[in-house]
Amino acid sequence: MMDEAVSVVISGLDSNEVYTLHSSITDCKGVPFAAVAHYRSNNSGVIDLKNTPALGGHYTGVFPMAPFVCILPMSTKLKDPRMSMHDITSPLKYNLSVFEGAYGYHLLVKGAEFLGLEPVCETVHERRLMGDGCQRIPVRHGRVRGALHLPPGDGPFPGVVDMFGSAGGLMEHRASLLAARGVATLALAFFDYDDLPQTLDSLDLEYFIEAVSKEGVGVIGTSKGGDIALDLAMVSPKVKVIVPINGSCYSIQASMNLGGKPIRPPLPFTIEEGQIQRDLRLNLSRIFDGKNCPESIVPVEKVPCHMLWIVSEDDQNWTSEKFADIAYQRYAQHNPHTLEKFQVLKYPGAGHLVEPPYVPFCEMSYHRVVTSSMIWGGNALDHTHAQ
Repeated sequence: MMDEAVSVVISGLDSNEVYTLHSSITDCKGVPFAAVAHYRSNNSGVIDLKNTPALGGHYTGVFPMAPFVCILPMSTKLKDPRMSMHDITSPLKYNLSVFEGAYGYHLLVKGAEFLGLEPVCETVHERRLMGDGCQRIPVRHGRVRGALHLPPGDGPFPGVVDMFGSAGGLMEHRASLLAARGVATLALAFFDYDDLPQTLDSLDLEYFIEAVSKEGVGVIGTSKGGDIALDLAMVSPKVKVIVPINGSCYSIQASMNLGGKPIRPPLPFTIEEGQIQRDLRLNLSRIFDGKNCPESIVPVEKVPCHMLWIVSEDDQNWTSEKFADIAYQRYAQHNPHTLEKFQVLKYPGAGHLVEPPYVPFCEMSYHRVVTSSMIWGGNALDHTHAQ
């Protein structure tokens, strides 16, 4: 499964020689990704990634899962693509090849055949997003659009509603992996999918209430999905726990409506205020400052259920740590006797896009709504630890 660690051991090599490990994969959209690293074999002619440090390449040091999480896009046709996992029914196939000597740029750009290289050994490793016996059921119930992922067996199962952020569409890989671990999960879309609105201008809270059709569910929300989870928990007693992942304590990007009326205005911002970095990539972490917009804050003190905030300390999309601190302070001020319901986990060196374990690290990618490449922050090793 995608969320499981594996052991990579290369044996039968010449002793104390340098070799290049090349890992590559083509995602379901046809975009190639790859990584290379150099290792020195030990006296027994073995390279064991659990204890052998990489000497150079895309990563250095001891990093056992690096061939799978440090891959970078090799396509020049698309600007900063993020590895797609939209096809959760097909396994991800990683090609692993070992070459004698240290190779990097030319191996990636020209390829082994052009360089006249023959691999010392090679293999294919498959990582699945969908577990044996799990079901995927498309959902078009009332206004609700998404996909229900069920574990094998008759249940009953714990239930979760799973949402992502402002990229829109339907993302199912986390829901599918949760189902493989015994959790019935509804991957919920809320714009730019099926017959839902194409843009993230305003949201109707009744839509999300309709999606919570079972007593005692949890809600996971990444980025924009985090403040949606807060609003949903305040009005639906069916929600028993929420997990905002690098979410905000403000309504951001879109107003939330209830009964046809806005609950609060969204936090105003413009990407023109973002920090422009090399090749016009944007760092927006400085522009989401709600200190002058108290009317946009979500009253988290009114959330009755348990909350687990996941926070990346190197989030370059917005100030997730600051948002979590503000939320905790508000909650503590109003609910000093129930602080056990509010937990914050902070991860140094992690970026905005915290995914399930061993999903490839993405430091930056093109955001089709913003129409620019976004800097997400983090470094591969610490981010992988956080996941």
